[in-house]
Amino acid sequence: MCARRVESFLLRIVVPGDEALTPERWRGRIQHIASGSEQQIDELAQAVAFISTHLGPPSEFVLELDHRPPVQSP
Repeated sequence: MCARRVESFLLRIVVPGDEALTPERWRGRIQHIASGSEQQIDELAQAVAFISTHLGPPSEFVLELDHRPPVQSP
């Protein structure tokens, strides 16, 4: 049986109240709880990359990100 491991991350996103919620306007920090390491982010892909570095070799997990462009208003 494969040993199971749980990793915890804290993701803080700051979204200005006077602007539309779009991924281009996000900013925040992500922290790996066990190590205390953290990184400032300004796009979701950076959070995914940070998490990937703490999970080990890709053969141990599957992580997918479905990136969709923002919806344009007419």
